[in-house]
Amino acid sequence: MRFATAIFLGATVLGAASAQAQMKPEDQLKMRQGLMQAVKHQAGPLLGFAQGKADLPADAAARAENLAALAKLAPLGWGKGTEALAGANTKPEAFTDAKFMEGWKATAVEAAKLADIAKAGNPDAIKAQAGAVGKLCKGCHDDFKKE
Repeated sequence: MRFATAIFLGATVLGAASAQAQMKPEDQLKMRQGLMQAVKHQAGPLLGFAQGKADLPADAAARAENLAALAKLAPLGWGKGTEALAGANTKPEAFTDAKFMEGWKATAVEAAKLADIAKAGNPDAIKAQAGAVGKLCKGCHDDFKKE
């Protein structure tokens, strides 16, 4: 099952990267905003649990797996030409600072770990790993999101 998911995700990323090159900046910004909403909806309950603000979601493993996939896709939304568009909430330096894309790569790795941990079902381990993912998210938001 995981192999099939990896093949599908790989094909999706390649297809999305090709489509990204042909997208208008305005459409790419919409894609970015949609991807970030999806990240928020998948990560939110997990991060709330890590912070002690919510119960462990019953679908924690699925959410973590979705989050890992989204973290791989999300960088496609930050293409050239979207930096100064109205509604873009990303600081311009994110488009030139390697730390930004490294943050996405690290988030994808840590979210994949979270998915594996969540499948095992240990709430304490899930809480710790979700916290690690949350720190990565916060770090990028602190450095690269406009106020």
